[in-house]
Amino acid sequence: MAADTNIFTDKQTNNWFKACIALNLTKDGLTDFVVTELLNVQTKVGRSCGQCFIQNLILCPTHYVCKKRKGNNCSFHNSQQPKSCQTCDKVKQDITLLHRFIRPSWENTKAELWARNPWEIGKCYLPPDGYSSVSSVQESDFNGVVSVVLNCKHFETCLSVACLSPPPPDKKCPLEKVRQIGRDVRHTADCKVTDADLQYFFLTLTTLLADPVRLLHDTSATEARRKLSDLQNDRLSLDDLGKLLKEASQTLTQAKEAGEHFSKEAERTLREGLNTLEATIQAGKDRIENQTQAGEKRIEIKTQESINLINRTVIEKDQDEYERGVAELIEGMKKLYNDKLYYVTVSPFDDSSSEKLRDVYMPPKILEMCMEKKTFKKTEKKVNTYKGVFLTDNTVNPRIFIQGEAGSGKTTFLAKLALDWCEGVHGSSASDNSKIIFADFDTLQRYEYVFHITLRNSVNQCDVYTMIKEQIIDRIYSDKDREKAYELVSEIMKHQRCLVLLDGLDEWTGPGDLPTLVVVHNKCVMLITTRPWKLAEGKVKHSDIHALLQLEGINKPFELSKIILSRLVDREELEIKYTAFTLYVKKQKLEELLSSPMMLSAIVCAYADGIELKGSKCEIYILLVESLFKKASSYTRTFQQPPFPFFKRTEYIQPNLEPLNRLAEMAFHLLFVNDKENSIMFRMTELEKFKIDDIKDFALKSGILSAQRTASALRSSSSFMFIHLSMQEFLAAYHIARNTNLIDGSISVYLNRHSKAYLDIAQVFIFLCGLDVSCAEKLSSMMDERDALDTYYRSSSHERLNEIILAGLREANANGYSDIALKLSHFIFDNNNIIDLHKIWENNAANAIVLKVDIDDRKPLENPRISPGNDECASQITFDLHSCLKLARLLLSGRCILGKDSASVGTLEFPVCIILNIADPTQCTELPPVLPSIEGIRLTRVTCSCTWLRSLLSIMLTQNCYMYCMLFDCHLTACGEGEVNTSYTTGNIWLTVRQNKSILISLTNDTGLWEILHGLSIKSLRLGGWEESGCRVNHEKSFSQTIASLSKLETLDIKMDELTPCLWEALRGLNIKSLTLSSKGWGEWHAESLTQLLSSLKRLETLDITMKKLTPCLWEALHGLNIKSLTLSSKGWGEWHAESLTQSLSSLKRLETLDITMKKLTPCLWEALHGLNIKSLTLSSKGWEDWHAESLTQSLSSLKSLETLDITMDEFIPCLWKALYGLNIQSLTLSSKEWGKLHAESLNQSPASLKRLETLYITMKNWTPCLWEALHGLNIKSLRLDGLKGKGLKINHSESLSQSLSSLMRLQQLHIRVDEDITGFWEAFYGLNIKKLRVCGKCRVKYKESLSRSLSSLTQLETLSISADEASPGLWEALQGLSVKSLALNGQNKDFELNDTKLLSQSLSSLTQLEALHIIVWEHSTSLWEVLHTLNIKSLSLNLGYIRWTDLRTESLSQSLASLTRLETLTISGEIDRNGLWAALHGLNIKSLGLRLIGKCRGLPAESLYQSLSSLTQLDTLCFEGGCDCPGLWEAAHGLNIKRLSLSGLRKHTGIDVKHAVSLSNTLASLTQLETLSIDVEHESPGLWAALHGMNIKSLSLNGVWEGSGIDVKHAKTFSQSLMSLTQLETLTLHVHTYIALQVPQSLKNLNIYYDTMLPSELRELVDSLATCTHTIESKLEFGCARSIDHPEGIPIQEYIPVQQELAAWKNDAVKRFRIYEWPDSAGHAMSVRDIGDVDDAASDILEDDVYKRFAKYIDRYKINRISILIEISPGSIS
Repeated sequence: MAADTNIFTDKQTNNWFKACIALNLTKDGLTDFVVTELLNVQTKVGRSCGQCFIQNLILCPTHYVCKKRKGNNCSFHNSQQPKSCQTCDKVKQDITLLHRFIRPSWENTKAELWARNPWEIGKCYLPPDGYSSVSSVQESDFNGVVSVVLNCKHFETCLSVACLSPPPPDKKCPLEKVRQIGRDVRHTADCKVTDADLQYFFLTLTTLLADPVRLLHDTSATEARRKLSDLQNDRLSLDDLGKLLKEASQTLTQAKEAGEHFSKEAERTLREGLNTLEATIQAGKDRIENQTQAGEKRIEIKTQESINLINRTVIEKDQDEYERGVAELIEGMKKLYNDKLYYVTVSPFDDSSSEKLRDVYMPPKILEMCMEKKTFKKTEKKVNTYKGVFLTDNTVNPRIFIQGEAGSGKTTFLAKLALDWCEGVHGSSASDNSKIIFADFDTLQRYEYVFHITLRNSVNQCDVYTMIKEQIIDRIYSDKDREKAYELVSEIMKHQRCLVLLDGLDEWTGPGDLPTLVVVHNKCVMLITTRPWKLAEGKVKHSDIHALLQLEGINKPFELSKIILSRLVDREELEIKYTAFTLYVKKQKLEELLSSPMMLSAIVCAYADGIELKGSKCEIYILLVESLFKKASSYTRTFQQPPFPFFKRTEYIQPNLEPLNRLAEMAFHLLFVNDKENSIMFRMTELEKFKIDDIKDFALKSGILSAQRTASALRSSSSFMFIHLSMQEFLAAYHIARNTNLIDGSISVYLNRHSKAYLDIAQVFIFLCGLDVSCAEKLSSMMDERDALDTYYRSSSHERLNEIILAGLREANANGYSDIALKLSHFIFDNNNIIDLHKIWENNAANAIVLKVDIDDRKPLENPRISPGNDECASQITFDLHSCLKLARLLLSGRCILGKDSASVGTLEFPVCIILNIADPTQCTELPPVLPSIEGIRLTRVTCSCTWLRSLLSIMLTQNCYMYCMLFDCHLTACGEGEVNTSYTTGNIWLTVRQNKSILISLTNDTGLWEILHGLSIKSLRLGGWEESGCRVNHEKSFSQTIASLSKLETLDIKMDELTPCLWEALRGLNIKSLTLSSKGWGEWHAESLTQLLSSLKRLETLDITMKKLTPCLWEALHGLNIKSLTLSSKGWGEWHAESLTQSLSSLKRLETLDITMKKLTPCLWEALHGLNIKSLTLSSKGWEDWHAESLTQSLSSLKSLETLDITMDEFIPCLWKALYGLNIQSLTLSSKEWGKLHAESLNQSPASLKRLETLYITMKNWTPCLWEALHGLNIKSLRLDGLKGKGLKINHSESLSQSLSSLMRLQQLHIRVDEDITGFWEAFYGLNIKKLRVCGKCRVKYKESLSRSLSSLTQLETLSISADEASPGLWEALQGLSVKSLALNGQNKDFELNDTKLLSQSLSSLTQLEALHIIVWEHSTSLWEVLHTLNIKSLSLNLGYIRWTDLRTESLSQSLASLTRLETLTISGEIDRNGLWAALHGLNIKSLGLRLIGKCRGLPAESLYQSLSSLTQLDTLCFEGGCDCPGLWEAAHGLNIKRLSLSGLRKHTGIDVKHAVSLSNTLASLTQLETLSIDVEHESPGLWAALHGMNIKSLSLNGVWEGSGIDVKHAKTFSQSLMSLTQLETLTLHVHTYIALQVPQSLKNLNIYYDTMLPSELRELVDSLATCTHTIESKLEFGCARSIDHPEGIPIQEYIPVQQELAAWKNDAVKRFRIYEWPDSAGHAMSVRDIGDVDDAASDILEDDVYKRFAKYIDRYKINRISILIEISPGSIS
């Protein structure tokens, strides 16, 4: 039966009662839907840890959450304090991101229940107060349920678009309307609802419950819709009405509590209606009565909740006010942007010709840039959507940069973006031209707020929020409303997604490098526009650039041209004019300028006015000036003799030339002289300074200057700026052209402001090219000089300068200057620039450092030249490499590029040719100096002949330093024997050239490789596959021929996947000394070939074989070889190899070194080792078994000549210690992961039995007490203890270590690496008698007192070296008062920062015996200079390779070095291009200076180094150690007063390879006080010997490469002539490879000459030539008794004895020594020394100079006998 719902006498009150019931029904209908979706929300935000309370996750204070009480206590955090939990913080962040207004109600929720109860997550989306105790959706009220749906953005996916459009908080949103119904019903003052409103309520609520996405089919929602219909039509059953009575009563009570204006009649009516309904229910059904009673009871229980509802009402009112403020702000911003950005000026000549931006807008061409090897590179990927701007891989970029040149459309793009945001999701109107590109306006609507900022209007400000206040808020709100608006914007930026548009970073200066947002504004995305130079200067870190885009002007410039033209000409003439305009543009080659919107509008408007341009930017800008001046002055006059050609057509400039000149002067000074922050926007004082105040009205009226008012607390004033930065730059260039002296003055100073300052002035330079050619040429030279200091060849700065110089060339051509000679050293050619850029190349080839040619053969070579005079396009563009003396990198890519030489054919089909013609390296002993500076070559898809590539490699081999050549899919042509025009296409080949003519090759395919290598002078060749794989020989015949042609080859290393028979044939009979073969395996059928191969290698000394499994054929192949060193590496071999292995090893009579690595060593090995005469044995394996013990012991004890033993195993076992017992070895190395206590006894006995042991090196992972016990009492002199793989030791038994170390009575050197210092570690060093201690590792010095005591107890300690990861105060304290003479502090990484400067300084000052200090520091060690101050050291060595110099560091270092009054010797290792380093040396009183120069010579600041060296008035000795020579290096030493000069290669691995002989000659001639000259010669040359000519030196020392042979003198005549010219020379020391006939000067008193080889006849010839001398000479001669070193062929000692007999017959007994050093023929290894004849006791001890030591070490390596003769030759001594 239907109940009568009209229970109130007042109809509207009855309606209100129905509305309350309807809200409750709707809430019930939504409940299941909300419960289900909150489960999905729980899944989406992730699972929390379940341990954290909400108070732990909220920082204190947090606005709207924390409530401060008296005593500054927070009631919210009273029980729990904030802490970090990554899991829960992530959930909290995701909850926040799902909140529509980014402000969850944290007070409501319990975070510890998030993982179990989805409703606790849902409560975050409820109103902030009154819901904390609500435990479920069912218990919540209508307002709570609707708030969850509204505030949680997840429900956007569960409701239709119509339900949320427009989006909240828009009042028109249907869901907002639903919530408003609840507010109206609850907040009513009279409990009345009209019939119309009630019907609206029912319709709105029913529509929500029938939403088609989810609710339409939801059971609860369907039931609720039915009940709403019944309620509306009075069909609700009495039972249903009874169930709703409780909730209705609650609603009434809440309404009464909320409204205080109920009339008495309303109250009576309410009571009457309730009584009537209650009586009816009582009479009808007892069940309803019971439910009513229960409802009344619940009303009493829920009274407190009613109070909470009133509080929620207050909060909701605050929320309403917030939402109104937001709506007002958005509306104001949109109005501001429409007023500010809606119109643009079409003509730069007429400000009144403005059009709607949308009508004339053309989308830009924007390209992505990607990070590639530390620099951003432009890609071909276009960006056509706003999504592409803001997102990368669907991830929002917080900071995006758009870079583009002046006038390219950056400002217009941001303006259009802001207007699109104003339009909303519907975007632009139909008249908009961007219908496809950047049409995703919904992307912009993701950002609820867009703030558009012009940075030039916020100079000296850094805070973005402040900029928004001044540029946006202050223009929207009145004074009284601003404070509230400021607070509103701050809250918005904290919690909601905002987009901040920052226009013109290049025009902004501030306290930092970028405008910044405070941390709490982390929801904001910044889109920043700038010119490229701003990013290129390097002040903006790459980490601050989350995305970088390149804006390259307009996508469709001709379409925009037509649009603008349509505004300037009659409609009926448009098509004719447009067609004529396109022909005009193409004729004058203006297409490139049209990409710039500013240039395009100027060109179009000029054309419409009948002015035809020729592509000159200067011409366009002078027309702009003309049009501006026309606004301010009506006087006209033309130039009779214009200062520049493009002034001819002007009329308004000549009468106003004085204002123009003043404005230009000010423009220049603002840009180049003033501080950066005052260069764009300036004050009245600047106008007065340049007398612009007299013409201020003219400048403002013309529009060339603009002004704006700026307010401050004290007064308001005006700021001024030029109409556009590019106009200011044009005027500055004009001023420079009128005052050319500024180039060497102000501009030179400006370029030194920072390393990339030359990029700032790009536009000024381009304008200058059109104004004054000579000025432009000079400026380009200065710009390129600074660009070349950036030695990273892939730097984006080089590419940027290419573009600038090329633009300058085109501007010069457009103004009729065709012969301009601009300077450039880094060339980057492509299809679009090759024709014009090649013109610059022609003038700069000799100075080019990088040549990169990347041509896409699918595209034509375009000729974008502007000047009609440059229309001719060469059919072929050539690059002749012969003139490229400084070229370091050659990078070629493209099928249409030909490497051309005399062997090239069909060259005309290639548009680009790289010419390289040199003599055939196989026929020429001395190559001309082609590409002397080359470092790297990369060829991709290039066509060339094999001879062309061979020439390149020949050149690289002569350089004798590290360089590379990479080939990728290159097309090679070759004319081999019997072949005609054979062609090859290579795979990937990487050739690395190293010192001493060594080549390493990695390849994927050997096609063409062997033809390239044929006949080269390679000494060492290594072949392998790509990455870690082995190579494969596919062209066996070519391989064999090439290997046989390498006549100089000494070392061959081949890694193959499978060794094939062709390899044995190819290697047979080679003269190599070292062979390494690595492969997975070979078979028995290789045995005979392998045997024949190895036996044919007569000179072979070193053999290294690595295989998966060694086979018996190998042992047979090894039999009887004359090798000295054998390395075998394999996973295993079997017992059945034993006999053949034993026979093979025992047959190797000359074997000295044996190295065996296997997975598991077997007994057959011990038998095979028995009785060998080897000196060195290395065994490496994972393990062996105890049952090997006896055979191992017997084998090792049988090695009578063994001196060095090195054993590496995973785990040492007891049998090893037994086997070591009693050996006569001098050096022992043991390396293992671990050993156990069971080894202790045998371990203790073994080391003690090694009576001759002097050096012990132990590497272990974990150290045990038995190790320390084993060390006890040894007689070793040197001990090194280390952890595995460079890690420090983990020492757990420091007491045992202490006892063992103290027992080592002969120990002199101790080297220990530790993981950390433990208790007692430093005590272990206490009282040792060591002279040298080195401690390295993670020495954090936790026990500083212990360290201090131990170090002070080392009374014999002379040298202390500490290498550490971190510096620590305890370490500095421990150094206090030590008696060491030498101290080294080595920072192992960037954490080693010299902190606690005062303490370290005190400690170093206390080292009264300290004479030498060596320090290696990293970039972060900023306090180094302070600790050096006033030390008493005599020698200082600083390794500063990691320091980046600033003026501050230069001054600090200079002061410290100057304070070292006793300093005599200073050695510095550092980057060659550090100006600050050299400046710090100025004026020191040192006597000796050593400079180890790292880096490339071209970066050497010669002038700075010269000034410093020339200021060292006490300098006596100068040592240059570097990887190369350069003119700047020699110039820096010019005219010094030094007495001794030493020149050597880097770290003495190489000698000096003199390529700049003239510069060296000039410098040596200028050293008038020089007495001693020492040179390590890499390659002798006529230029080097000529540089020595005529010097006044007294001592000359010439040596070959370190540990290498003597000088191979090929120009003996030139050399001899130079020696004869040294008229003051008294001592000559030479190490030469073979005998040369010498003429020596009459002044010579001592001749020390060492020959690698000498024949008896040559000895006689030498002695005879010396006998002809007319003065007395004491000569020390020493030589190897052999015909050849390369092919060892000794000469019996007896053949030299007759010469001794002849010498003995001389008068005056001139022979003081004739000593023979002879190696034994068989057993025994010690060299015997014997004298023949009498020996002068005074001369019995050989004076071993450095040259002699190197000579002796080199000769002894080949076991060649040698003879030493000391003879004094006087005139007439021969009988």
